[in-house]
Amino acid sequence: MESETPSYQGFKDYYQFTHPTRVVVGRGMIEGTGFEFQKEGAKRPFIITDAVVRGTGLVDKVEAGIVDGGLEISGHFDEVPQDSSTDTCEACAAAAKDAGADSIVAVGGGSVMDTAKAANAVLTHGGRVLDYEGLFTLPRADDGMGEPLPLKPLACIPTTAGTGSEVSFGAVIKDPEQKLKILLGDFPLFPRLAILDPESTRTLPPQVAAATGMDAMTHAIEAFTSPEWSPHGEAFCLQALRMIRENLEQAVHGDPEENEVARGNMLIAASLAIVPGAAGASTLGAVHSMSHAVGGLHGVPHGVANSINLPHVIRFNCEGGAAIVDRYRRVAELMGADASGDGAALADSLANWMTAMSSGLGLPTRLTEVGVPEASLDQLVDAAMGDGCSLTNARELLPEDFRALFTAAL
Repeated sequence: MESETPSYQGFKDYYQFTHPTRVVVGRGMIEGTGFEFQKEGAKRPFIITDAVVRGTGLVDKVEAGIVDGGLEISGHFDEVPQDSSTDTCEACAAAAKDAGADSIVAVGGGSVMDTAKAANAVLTHGGRVLDYEGLFTLPRADDGMGEPLPLKPLACIPTTAGTGSEVSFGAVIKDPEQKLKILLGDFPLFPRLAILDPESTRTLPPQVAAATGMDAMTHAIEAFTSPEWSPHGEAFCLQALRMIRENLEQAVHGDPEENEVARGNMLIAASLAIVPGAAGASTLGAVHSMSHAVGGLHGVPHGVANSINLPHVIRFNCEGGAAIVDRYRRVAELMGADASGDGAALADSLANWMTAMSSGLGLPTRLTEVGVPEASLDQLVDAAMGDGCSLTNARELLPEDFRALFTAAL
């Protein structure tokens, strides 16, 4: 049954908004990591990263900043894979516990930061990651009816400009047994501190910069076109899109030694784009449901999957009525695409612009190009239907809708 066309005008009867993470932005801020983190009560932080970031020398600079701030490093975990799993998170939590950590510093991309969040839940409360799957599942005071119990202080230093995990209350982790990505979402998962320093993305490969930038763009577009929009969230979405329009291409193709401004602005854009989904209910959509499916089943990097799936969802959503089309028209105007058409014409124009942009950034434009076989269509549809992000999509989706979307994307 088709959902009603969402209203994007008038006074919202209800929404909530929160943004508790303290964000520190600027050149050289990594050097002040310890000074800033001690303000959050940290004394013996445990560093979580991956082998690639470890090899760039960035972690050494973070460590120096921690020690200079008077904190003691309790230990390290640098075995986070590209697509982190529940097993990795639990191993990380065990290592932090053995080290006597009282806080965590995550240095890396979305996988590292999400690992740190899930590991923090296990470190603080025990159990397994799956014990905290879903929304608002962390332990609460007063027999589960009161305020959520706090986690250990977490500071995030993102090395990609895309996921926005450094300011969000969610973590997406792969369950290897189910071959699905699961969501943990609760207020204590918000990092206490995010440090946005362009130095952290200086060695980011161009293709990763492109993919993560498209992830940030998808966050902003899905939140802006969701029926769960809010005036607060809209402000974050539109500013994120402006900054992506002005900086993404330079951040990808420019000389890393010369594009510091673009890289720094992309870090800010990514942190803005995710915020509208941070108030307790995700404001993402079908693009993310599809991308979680292909990531869980076939290991496709999340930003790459989003860049492939986004144009097809734009076309689907624009069949939902004039109010939705007008939202996408504003996106087209802001991004510099042709916004003159109506309905299908506007959808095709914006979708084709997005595909051309992805291609120009060096990203694939078909799922088959990244190893997704047509034979997995049934599994993809089932996984996407089970993903909660589609609940806040601009249009309701049935299995046949996801089948058509995946078929178009393959």
